[in-house]
Amino acid sequence: MSFLEEYDAIDASQPALKMGLFFKYVRGAPDELFAELRAKRPIFVAPAATMVTLFADIQEVLSRPKVFSVRLYAPKMDPSVGPFMLSRDGTEINRRDKSIMMTMLRAGDLPAIRQMVENLADAAIAGTQDRIEVVSQLSRLVPVQLTGKYFGFPGPDIPTMMRWSRATQYDMFHNTPQNDPGIHADNTQAGTEMKAYMAGLLPQRRQELKSNPDLDDTLSRLLKTVLPEVIGFDDERIIANTIGLLVGGIETTSAAIAQAIDELLKRPDQLAAAQAAAQAGNDELLGRYVWEALRFHPVNPFVVRLCEEDYVVAEDTNRKMRIPVGTVVLVATASAMMDEDELDNPQELSLSREDYQYMHFGYGHHTCLGDQVSMVQIPAIIKRLLLVKNLRRAAGSDGQIDYKGGPFPDAFVLEFDA
Repeated sequence: MSFLEEYDAIDASQPALKMGLFFKYVRGAPDELFAELRAKRPIFVAPAATMVTLFADIQEVLSRPKVFSVRLYAPKMDPSVGPFMLSRDGTEINRRDKSIMMTMLRAGDLPAIRQMVENLADAAIAGTQDRIEVVSQLSRLVPVQLTGKYFGFPGPDIPTMMRWSRATQYDMFHNTPQNDPGIHADNTQAGTEMKAYMAGLLPQRRQELKSNPDLDDTLSRLLKTVLPEVIGFDDERIIANTIGLLVGGIETTSAAIAQAIDELLKRPDQLAAAQAAAQAGNDELLGRYVWEALRFHPVNPFVVRLCEEDYVVAEDTNRKMRIPVGTVVLVATASAMMDEDELDNPQELSLSREDYQYMHFGYGHHTCLGDQVSMVQIPAIIKRLLLVKNLRRAAGSDGQIDYKGGPFPDAFVLEFDA
């Protein structure tokens, strides 16, 4: 039976069973689910949420932040890091904080970030012999180290930073629909610890800047920036936004690295071509292989929005649907990147896709703040791995990504010739 056949066979008086089946497919067979919904019910109305699956409709929804807001993220973010721009649309916090943080993350930094990341990745790989556990030894490690070197938030030690990252990312973006209180408690505790650490780091960094005003990382830039008090960007805002760089920068980067490599390993010809691009130093071409491979296994299947007013999606089509105020909307960006109406031959790995057809970093007003950093960092880490000799999966289950029941890669072992 297909998903819809199973779903429709469940009586309407059992909404929990319907939603349970839905999320079972989201986690276990998303490609099958999305393909069926795109073909038969592209705007899928379920008891607890409505899912939008077509590229055009997803663009429409994500282009209207006042209608489809990010407010549902606030209950997970606020108790941890405090009021944060990502969970607020059309507010002073959103407009002010995002503009300031985008100013701190300069496009001119990207060449130095690339070199920094490649050096860190080389050191990580050199610390192994002929076998590397990609997640712990590379794809999480290097972004944590970059958080210290470029963002200026080194943390007390690597394991603590990894724990903070996992706890916050899990609750804020993946603790739905179960709303596990233990996951939320870990997030809140991580936020408490991070804020205490940052409260000590700020005066320390200010003192360091007095003796060395040329210190240049994101936190140092924030502390050197003099803004009028009326702007309201005080130490609390500096702390919340610096913590946000950790929250958004580790687990998603790690997943992208592991999953893109996994997809390339499934395609020997494309893997060989990507390795040739890495060896030639053709970073632009290598990046195209990375983002196209990741399209087959994106970091997130969907983003969540709350409908703030009655709205008709796809008004001028035969699929138009009225979404009532208060509806939770699951915006399936992973489905958009496989939409046959938008992409030619979406089941093929092609380097001719347009940049706008990728939604790895979201779309519209809430495109990831650090997208430019990620667009350099992810291919740069993969590049250093592709340069080793005879890269291959470890035998058996070790050579497959292990999620250990959660949303993030936890282990993925590859081998190479020393």
